[in-house]
Order: sequence, then C-alpha cells, then structure tokens
Amino acid sequence: MLQRVSMFILLPMLANYSHGDLRADGHAPAGVMFEHMHHHGAMIGYRVQQVTQQGSLLNGGDSLSSQSSLLTKYAMLPQKHTMTMHMLDIMYALSPKVNVMIMPMYMDMGMTMTANGLYKSTTSAHSSHGVANHSHDVRGMGDTTLAAMYQVYKDQQHELIATLAFIAPTGDESVLGGDGKPVHYGMQLGAGLWQAMPNITYNYKNHKIGFGAQLLTRQPLEDENDLGVKVPDMNQASVWLSYAWMPEFTNSIRLQHSKTDSYGGHYNVSHNHSSPPDFQGNYGGEQTLIGLGANWVATVGQLKGLRVGVEYLTPINENLNGVQLETENQINFSMSKAF
Repeated sequence: MLQRVSMFILLPMLANYSHGDLRADGHAPAGVMFEHMHHHGAMIGYRVQQVTQQGSLLNGGDSLSSQSSLLTKYAMLPQKHTMTMHMLDIMYALSPKVNVMIMPMYMDMGMTMTANGLYKSTTSAHSSHGVANHSHDVRGMGDTTLAAMYQVYKDQQHELIATLAFIAPTGDESVLGGDGKPVHYGMQLGAGLWQAMPNITYNYKNHKIGFGAQLLTRQPLEDENDLGVKVPDMNQASVWLSYAWMPEFTNSIRLQHSKTDSYGGHYNVSHNHSSPPDFQGNYGGEQTLIGLGANWVATVGQLKGLRVGVEYLTPINENLNGVQLETENQINFSMSKAF
C-alpha cells in the first residue's frame, strides 16, 4: 500500500520533470532566441549580450604583426571594441501554438584607438580621425525585432518551432562622431532599412538530457539605406546539449557558427578613411564559438516561473574579412517571468 501511494505521488513529479513547463532547460542557453513557446498569457524578459573584441588584429584567420605592410594605410588602429545590447523581450500567446513577440533594443558601443607608427600618409579626399590616441562611444535605441512563432510539432520529447521575424529600422543609422562625420559602419545604432530574420528551432528533452538546434538567417529587404550603405546578410547555425542536475538547474554547452558578408555601398556624405573599421571590406567573415551556460528557474513560492540564464562563449575559429580585431568573448544574460 505504501509503495502504491509513493508511486502515486512520484509519477506526477517525474512527468513534470520530463516535459513540464518548469524545467530549467525549458528555455535554451541565454544566447539563443526564438527557441521556446509561451503557452498562455504574456511573458516579459530582459536580455543582455556583450561582445568584446580585443587582442590581435586578424587578416582572415592570421594574426598581423605590428610591422605588417597591410597596416601602413591606417593612421589609427583599434585596440578594443565592445558592443552591449540590452533587449526587452515581450511575448504573448495568441494560442498554445502561435506566439507573437516584440523586442526593442538599446545599444551601447565603445572603441579605443591608438596611433599607428607605420602609417604612410597618402593624398585622399577623405578625412582622418587624426593621430592622437582616443576613445569614442555610441549609445541609444537600436532596431526593434517583431516576430511570429508557430509550433509546427510537439510531443513529450520533440518540438519544432518556425519563426518569421522582421527587424524594424528604429535605430539611427546616421550617428555622427565628434568630428561631425558618420561613425564607423559597425557602430551605427541601426541598419536604416527593414530586414527579415526567419529561423527554425528543434528541441529534444528526456529526463535529464536536452538537445537543441537552430538555423537562422538575417537578410536585408532593401538595397541600401539613406546614407548609401548596403547592410550585410548573415547566416547562423547553433547546436546545444544540456544536462539537468535537478528540475531547477541546468548546465549547457553550445556551438555557434556564423557567416556574415561585408558591408557594401559607401557613405554618401563626408566620412573618415583612417582606420580599419572605416572600410566596408573589414567586416564580416566566418566565426565559430563554443560556450558554457547555466539556466535556473524558480519552481515554488512567489518567484515561481522566474527564469535566469547566463552563458559565456569564446571563439575556437575565426576567418574574418579584411583587417579586424579578434573576438575575445561573448557574454549572454537572460531573465524572464511568465504571467
């Protein structure tokens, strides 16, 4: 009799652990978006992603020496670049199978530059930042993501989600620096045009193990923005494996590979040509990151349903276009609560 009562109590707990909403791995690692469905009501979340570039300058996959002839045309060289994105994640379930989402974003970017002793001045119609060591920052509202998510398939272990997302040009694509000229292409707050970002995500879960995979692409829907710049497209694949130590806590490991084109077009106003980020060809390339993450969810009490995720990624391979700083790390943080 005692054994039957114990099983009666335990089986619902096991069922919830295997596929219930309140598993820590009910959400993917913190750096993955569009990876879960909200089944009823609303969810409000906050995400932060910080990317730090620092260390060697790369040409393709090779480090450049400080005496490289490829650097002689640059008066200034980047020493460190940080990009921090603060995102408000608002999701609403139209039905258990259809979710809509809006994600406004605040951008904070900084660049530290140093004078290049190898610089050989040439006659040019373009202006220069000058030769003094300096830093510059850009802050403000970025572009806004709008998305509709559809649960294509779902059973106790498998789930397939298709998402159609669009990026609205709410950020300023014509931010000027202290010299009155546009900042580097990659430091503008917005793209200045509409972009599509369709993606598909697969999730698998059993009692302890979780697995996920996502394919995502970002494609501009207009040829160029008002400043004459062609925004690059991007393709990305991500796979992750998680282990649930308990329903409330999960660790994960993730691989992310992305391929991004260079910028095209050209600023159609007076601008600088004095450092690598001033040239459209010094953006994009291929990059593979590996990351470790942790997810936690409150399963009882007044905080029930509160989720927190953190993730740290570092590159294992970079083959970049032109001359760029190597990536040091990417840090992701997410927090959300369903209502």
